[in-house]
Amino acid sequence: MADGYPKILYFSSPTCGPCEKIKKLLEVVNFSFGNKIVIEEIDILECPEKAQKYKVFSIPTLIIGDRRMSASIEKDELVDAVLQAFFSSVVMD
Repeated sequence: MADGYPKILYFSSPTCGPCEKIKKLLEVVNFSFGNKIVIEEIDILECPEKAQKYKVFSIPTLIIGDRRMSASIEKDELVDAVLQAFFSSVVMD
């Protein structure tokens, strides 16, 4: 969580074709949530230590709270993870 909003760690690379599709999906989902999602894009080539810290072995990978999604990520799955993150922030407060 970042300032009460869900935070997504988005691991990618400029050479990753599927990462562009996921990036566009993240933009659409963020817009549908009123741009309240904090998205941190992490280039694994520039920050390999972060990829190692979070045990990211393939891209694209998204981490939302304790949920991890890799490879083929569907919009419904992403929306569900964001909703769970919003809900858990309300319950925790």
